[in-house]
Amino acid sequence: MASFRFCAECNNMLYPKEDKEGQRLLYACRNCGYTELAENPKVYRHELITNIGATAGVVQDIGNDPTLPRSNKECPECGNHECVFFQSQQRRKDTSMILFFVCLDCKHVFQA
Repeated sequence: MASFRFCAECNNMLYPKEDKEGQRLLYACRNCGYTELAENPKVYRHELITNIGATAGVVQDIGNDPTLPRSNKECPECGNHECVFFQSQQRRKDTSMILFFVCLDCKHVFQA
């Protein structure tokens, strides 16, 4: 969250300013010239949220991977009872643990 900083001498608002020689961030008053060193050099945080498919990377030969756990969950497409499953690879704060199942017969991907 952004917070405003005020000048200790004239109580006007301080603005971010770059010290090019020292390569550091300062806050400077445009009225009296007062400056102070910024505690946190981060001015702005831009968090990107990618909308890639949660099942990106699922390939046709996923059933041949011996490291994936197997389950007897029924496929909603073909009714087969043999599938492998894996956890969603999205690494976001708002993503809960989601298990994806891949039918070994028709390769349909579904969630539990």
